[in-house]
Amino acid sequence: MQCFELETGEWKPRSVEKACAASGYNQLLSVGQVDNTLEEAFSKIESRLPKTLRALEKIAAGGSTELAPSFYDNMCWYCAFLKLSSLPAKAAAVVNFVMQLNLEVKIGQRCLLRELQIPEDVISQWKKESAAGQKIIINSENVLQLVYRSQFLRSYTNEFAVFRDAQWAVSTSPIELPMSDIGLIPIHLSDENANHYILPISPTVVLEGIFFLDLTKNAPRRPLKKLCLTGEQAKYPFDAICSSAVIEIICSRKIPGISASLARAKRRGIRFHTIVAPKALRAVGLQATAHELRFRTVPVPEYVNFIHSFVKPPPDR
Repeated sequence: MQCFELETGEWKPRSVEKACAASGYNQLLSVGQVDNTLEEAFSKIESRLPKTLRALEKIAAGGSTELAPSFYDNMCWYCAFLKLSSLPAKAAAVVNFVMQLNLEVKIGQRCLLRELQIPEDVISQWKKESAAGQKIIINSENVLQLVYRSQFLRSYTNEFAVFRDAQWAVSTSPIELPMSDIGLIPIHLSDENANHYILPISPTVVLEGIFFLDLTKNAPRRPLKKLCLTGEQAKYPFDAICSSAVIEIICSRKIPGISASLARAKRRGIRFHTIVAPKALRAVGLQATAHELRFRTVPVPEYVNFIHSFVKPPPDR
């Protein structure tokens, strides 16, 4: 494997085992014990994954577009796992957590508040402070893995349902495609009011899914479409893959045009949120996590700074 490092713009050789790898990435340390929630989730789909990917490659080669139900579900579980185990998902875990917490206090919901067993008197006080313009943030150190684990468990089945209902296509590309270090690339399509997912499964085969936010347009387990991209059409997934990477872009060999692709993606408006301190984020599972969550209310500017310590908006074009 050859990896293009975004920070330096240099190519580095990597073994398959070393590409996109980091010690402690899929674990949580709590009270001296290792929690392998992610490994356990992946182990349930891992054994069937090679056959699932071969079935997708057969579709690309002109075979039947019908996937066996077991392979279809395995594909959807795999996509859910990739999305929720990526660096952006880890960085966004705390952000989504506190945003949901603030929303529930504001509108009177109790899903997350009940799960956290927040006392009613505390919720009432938060509601008053929220009405006065304050925001709730986490006031504990080393909580990312703790929050991330709960977010993963809360979202995994829901993400599977999204991918099960999406419209999928297997496309062949006349140009060699790289892989992003985030795996599955999510892109919001404003004009279509839909989410677009891109996953290269070989250098010349890419899996793409569309999930419409108008749920009436979705349907579970439909036959996959078979598409043949032109050279010009293939530039879009190529650019999306390259621009979505956080640390490195993975290729089977040195592919020319990576820098040009990154520049082209900016011109096209293909942008992704900025992940703060991604290298530290990869190894956060090696740190002992906090035993419990503590909270405090802060003014909006401090709340924004807290959010931006994990994720920042996409850079301007």
